[in-house]
Amino acid sequence: MLNSIELYNFKSAKELNIKLGNLTVLTGLNGSGKSTLLQAVTLLKQSLNSEDLNYTLSLQGPIINLGRSEDIRFENSETDNIKFVVVTPNGRIQINAPTVEGSDTLPLSYKGDIKDLIDQFAHGFQLIQADRITPANHYNQANSYQRSSGWLGCRGEFTIDYLIQRGEDKVSTNRLFSTDGGCIPVEFLKQIAPTENLLDQTTGWLQQLSPGARPQPIALDLADATALRFSYAGSSIDSISRNHKAINVGFGLTYCLPIIVACLSAPVGSLLLLENPEAHLHPRGQAALGLLLSRCASDGVQVIVETHSDHVINGIRVAAKKKEIDNNDVIFHFFSRNIETGETSSTSPVLYDNGRFSEWPDGFFDEWSRALDELLD
Repeated sequence: MLNSIELYNFKSAKELNIKLGNLTVLTGLNGSGKSTLLQAVTLLKQSLNSEDLNYTLSLQGPIINLGRSEDIRFENSETDNIKFVVVTPNGRIQINAPTVEGSDTLPLSYKGDIKDLIDQFAHGFQLIQADRITPANHYNQANSYQRSSGWLGCRGEFTIDYLIQRGEDKVSTNRLFSTDGGCIPVEFLKQIAPTENLLDQTTGWLQQLSPGARPQPIALDLADATALRFSYAGSSIDSISRNHKAINVGFGLTYCLPIIVACLSAPVGSLLLLENPEAHLHPRGQAALGLLLSRCASDGVQVIVETHSDHVINGIRVAAKKKEIDNNDVIFHFFSRNIETGETSSTSPVLYDNGRFSEWPDGFFDEWSRALDELLD
């Protein structure tokens, strides 16, 4: 569990202190600094590898590529030093990295228990980027190490392989999809996703996006690849369509699949970073993801999510009101960037147990009311 992270002279963050909770939601205009925070956490994970700890900050690696030192140093910095301070339940760790012009590997020094931070990243870390898998004829198989660690890939490229290998795994009771599906009959939901295993529960959550959709992961062992098909079930037990290629089914189904699988499969104690989970989804599906994120975070997984969706946020607010998650475990940060200095800052509205916020900063999902005022004027 990461309690907070401070960024100094890193990208647009001259000096930024961000408190983290079980579920941390990052919002704000494009280019305001949300991704900067996720990239900082990912960079530390990439550099602090327990199997190869060489005390360097690795800007280019298997998880993230940030260029060279001049690309990540705050543009108006008065010092060449980049600093991160991470607070865990066990203490405070400070990491310093002086920039070296033209280098993608920076010397690293630290104060505090660096192995504590390594341990925080070691158990079930996942990063699912905004640029995810799209409908295609085939996808990559994971290698043995990726399979053993449960790594879905930054783009979710191993999600189909994961479902083939682990689709029978039981999902935690706290993350099961809701059978009170509103316009979707309860009996139909129980029919299309009858068990608590991962594949069925993935199918269950997909019903909020496209009722009747059932993913079918397929192994193409001779090609060291996988394929994804979707079938559609009707309200009668024998009403099941033929399998359709992913490229012939709605784009959003494939695009959100890594998000759903990551939330359902994340081990307790793991850290899950998600970028724009709402992309290509209908508002009802976006709100359902807010509920899924809440259930995942209330079940012992630390989730940090970047979103532009008021529907995702409203799904989280409703979850807090319905006690699906303790409102005190949810932290919101609204990012903005100073036009003059280029410096990122944040405002942190408090979520109350009734689902309301303590304040509503200018630009914080208020465009709907602005448009309505203009329409009614």
